[in-house]
Amino acid sequence: MLKISNLTLTANGSQILDHINCSFNAGEITALLGPSGSGKTSLMRCIARLEPTDPGCITMQGRAIQSLKPTEIGMVFQQFHLFPHMTVLENLCYSPEKLELMTDLTCHPKAMEMLKQFGLEDKANMQPHLLSGGQRQRVAIARALMMEPRILLFDEPTSALDPEMVEDVAKLISTLKSPERIVIMATHELKICRMIADRVLFLEQGKVLEDTTAQEFFSAPKSERARSFIQRLS
Repeated sequence: MLKISNLTLTANGSQILDHINCSFNAGEITALLGPSGSGKTSLMRCIARLEPTDPGCITMQGRAIQSLKPTEIGMVFQQFHLFPHMTVLENLCYSPEKLELMTDLTCHPKAMEMLKQFGLEDKANMQPHLLSGGQRQRVAIARALMMEPRILLFDEPTSALDPEMVEDVAKLISTLKSPERIVIMATHELKICRMIADRVLFLEQGKVLEDTTAQEFFSAPKSERARSFIQRLS
């Protein structure tokens, strides 16, 4: 279990996260849902250790999140953040080789198998700018999975893609759910939440207004803010 306790984040005098308390379970896909500026990405960045977690704390199985190995947390960024000067294969192998977890002899076969799984084996020697948005996203996901993370984070996984691709992205993310992995996605896209989310955390102005199953959230939201959000975007 990933547990967040009393987490507050302030930047430039503004409170971004306001005493967040929640938990995430392996084997589930949890959606951080809410309007822009609600704190979804900031919460995810704290989990990824890209923002401070003081005051408050984040623990994984009782251990401070800071004690986890770099390989245990994978994040797929909104703009993918692929290295533009590297090939697809080099992007996948950079971190495992940089961290000395693999060598060329072991990393390249694993990367090629990963690309084959995502239907990208013929793109291995191409640079990211030659790929479509959907292909770049699959490369970014494959790169994160190279490290076999226990926590997999998606920041707005459909925002940089054509609306028609939402269903394809949802199906892809759903295949990544496993009993050993926590999957969290920050989004404002209701369609992907309805399709694959097991739980929804609805955030507004840095606070968690609702923490419930996806079915309950969409059928009977408890807060007026959540009801208006669903109605406006449905």
